[in-house]
Parts: sequence; structure tokens; C-alpha cells
Amino acid sequence: MREGVMSGDPERAAALELVHRLREVALRLELAVGEFARTTGLHGTDVRALVRLLDAERAGVEATPSWLAQQLGMTSQATTAVIHRLESAGHVERLRSRTDGRSSRLQVSDTAVDLGWQFFGPLLDPVIAVTSSLTPAERTIVGNYLTAVAEAIEGPPAESRRPFGWS
Repeated sequence: MREGVMSGDPERAAALELVHRLREVALRLELAVGEFARTTGLHGTDVRALVRLLDAERAGVEATPSWLAQQLGMTSQATTAVIHRLESAGHVERLRSRTDGRSSRLQVSDTAVDLGWQFFGPLLDPVIAVTSSLTPAERTIVGNYLTAVAEAIEGPPAESRRPFGWS
């Protein structure tokens, strides 16, 4: 049976249709990130690092190099290379930690934020308009759904998943 759709379960088929639409959105965003990386001369990983650092700032989380390594699923050495590239390009600054004077925190520079808005603003403006057209109750439902999907994707540790192609 292809993707469980042919199982005759209309609820599963409807849910899977939403998953496919979500995948399409994710793909289009990933393509935009790739284009941004190409036009700015950054690696895709560098752009993902910038996004995670901006997410941390919005959430009030102090983004340390080790935090970033965990977010990106990378070794500390690979993350250090990303940080060096971003610092060299003027996109990230290392500042003294607010909580531990012996460590550093990472902050996205204003010029990188401006560069991001120049590129992603035209993409995000129509998305914001579509989102603004939702009622507060609809935005809550969509927000809850997206949070639950993100948590579900995080799921069990990789070592507990079946290898690809195994049943």
C-alpha cells in the first residue's frame, strides 16, 4: 500500500494530505534558504545557524556555541567553523555571556538582520498577510498544530528508529 492511503481510512488520508501540504511549504522555504545562501555566498548550514540564533533571541535564550552545536546537530569543531565563517562575514558577533563571564554568547549582527529582511521580506510579507486574515481562534489552532508537528518530528532519538527501508 502506498503511504497507507489505500488502507481505506479516510481520516488517515485527510491527515496525510495536510502532511503533504506542510512538506510543500517546508520545501519552498528550504529552496528560498538555498537561494539566500547562494546570493550571499553563505553555506546552507550558515543560514540555518543564523535562523536558529534569531530564534534564540526571540525566545530569550542565550545562544552559546555549544547550544548552537546542539541545535544544528553538529560537532563542536564543525560548529566552530560555522561561527568563524559567520564572524568573518560580519553576520555574527561573540559577546561575553550574561550569566557566565568565562563563556561567550552569539548574536546576529544588525547588518545580517537587514540583509535577511531585504531577501526574505518579500517572501514573508504575503505569508504574514495570509496569516493575518485568520481569526485569532484559527491562528491558535494553526499555531498549536505546527507546534505539535514540530514536536512529533523531533520524536524519538535516532538510535531507536528503524533504519530506512527496514520494516
